[in-house]
Amino acid sequence: MSVNHGWRPIITMNKLRTKEKMPPENTFIEGFWGDVTSTLDWCEENYVVSAFLAEFWNTISNWVFLIPPAFGAYLSFKNGLEHRYTLSFIALCVVGLGSVCFHATLLYEMQLLDELPMIYGTCILIFCSYQNSYKPRQYNRILILALMISCALITLMYVAFVNPLIFQWSYAILVLILIFGAYTSSKKHRHSQRLLVISLASYGIGFLLWNIDNNFCVSLRAIRNSSPPFFRPFLQFHALWHTLAGLGCYYYVLFSIDVRLRHLEKGARLKLYKEWLPFVYPSKDASILPTVSHNATIFLLVFGLIIKLLK
Repeated sequence: MSVNHGWRPIITMNKLRTKEKMPPENTFIEGFWGDVTSTLDWCEENYVVSAFLAEFWNTISNWVFLIPPAFGAYLSFKNGLEHRYTLSFIALCVVGLGSVCFHATLLYEMQLLDELPMIYGTCILIFCSYQNSYKPRQYNRILILALMISCALITLMYVAFVNPLIFQWSYAILVLILIFGAYTSSKKHRHSQRLLVISLASYGIGFLLWNIDNNFCVSLRAIRNSSPPFFRPFLQFHALWHTLAGLGCYYYVLFSIDVRLRHLEKGARLKLYKEWLPFVYPSKDASILPTVSHNATIFLLVFGLIIKLLK
């Protein structure tokens, strides 16, 4: 599906920006993937770093949605956790892959591959949160049906009306439902609260940067262009949003695992896998692994793999 580039709106949650308001030097740059057909075009200049990636930094920043959750899915399966957690990590990987495709191409079809899995993945996390008090193999069928219907309706409405606000408001409502479930669970299991705090703080800061990137793009671009080259990637706020959102989502799954294990009275301990990736293990299975303080886990998750590769 193509969009008329003479007036194509760039829509955000809080503000409607038109192409004419963006710096003119990047408005009509065409790269490997051709014309932009997505309903959104972010603040990173298109095809500046690479002719094959429309938004270079927004593309590669999705590694946090891909690598830690891939290990998380493996560890969930290996340690015999309920399949919902393996599925949760896989859902994060799908979101990351969709985001890579979207930001690399800025094509409408790839935008759907980015945004719709966010809806589906959030519904999976909601299921995990509201299932914590149930016995093993006992499921809330009404909740499952409601989530499936919600996913179907949001998909149909979004594809039919092609308005990003439909996605954004639907996603926001689902996130609020998710946070409410997390708050309820954390009241019953206070030992899990620090994982939730890390998750919400990371996601919240990322969301703040997302809004700054959307609403102050012209000023942000001017600051970036006048900054030393090595400092400019740190002013790609949408890319930072990916990193922080990926971190927050990963920790939310850890929080959900921690709460569930405590409810089942199996014990839960935060440990390191391969000396860099925090993961919540049933306590009886983690005795040979080094413990890690909560204060160190963010650094290890974001930079640990890079450090390991450089050794």
